[in-house]
Amino acid sequence: MSDPARPSPQAFLQELLGGGQSALDKGELTEQARALGKRGEDFLIDTFGMDDNAETRANVRHQAKLAGMAGALALVLKSRSARKLAALGGLAALGTIAYRGHQRGEMPTDFKDAVGLLKGQPAEDRATVLLKAMVAAARADGTIDADEQAIIEAYPDAELGALQDLLATPADPKAIAALARSDQMAAEIYAVSARVAEGMNPMERRYLDSLAMALRLDPEVAARIETDMRTGAA
Repeated sequence: MSDPARPSPQAFLQELLGGGQSALDKGELTEQARALGKRGEDFLIDTFGMDDNAETRANVRHQAKLAGMAGALALVLKSRSARKLAALGGLAALGTIAYRGHQRGEMPTDFKDAVGLLKGQPAEDRATVLLKAMVAAARADGTIDADEQAIIEAYPDAELGALQDLLATPADPKAIAALARSDQMAAEIYAVSARVAEGMNPMERRYLDSLAMALRLDPEVAARIETDMRTGAA
């Protein structure tokens, strides 16, 4: 039975991708952004970058700096997703872009598998995978820019060093690609990764290219998905 107090992965992913204003507003966190960070804390703490053992989980529950790091990471993901030429529009647009991207002259058979059409536990499981892909993409260049640093420093109890350490840990594109269970899912993983990693510096470009190869995406398909994710062309 799900805990109503905990954030739904699907709802959290929808909020990250759903457009809206950037988390950064004249160097200060808006209340909306602050709430997003708080909603992301439990999910990100439980899911990413930490060994699942009693000592670590005790630390997670009791050290504010870890909660602050997870909340700041949520805001970084939102900020990077919002820095595109157009708002994406959420899960429905993501599924459509991924579906259209992996067409190769034939209609795919798995559009029913698109994230925007899934319900219940399959939807939550897909959202969890896509959130993992977003975090991995955020780690692709291992850096935090000035705008993101301003967000982090404004977030309550955020630990800049802890977040920098997490982002500096190299992501494994093969491990992320191994989470794909269908062509549609593979295209969605690549799409959210391209939404977070600009691909404009060599480290991000290498990560996206390695991910596309591990996902067995045709280069033209990968390029089409990247373009559509950055322009919001759903």
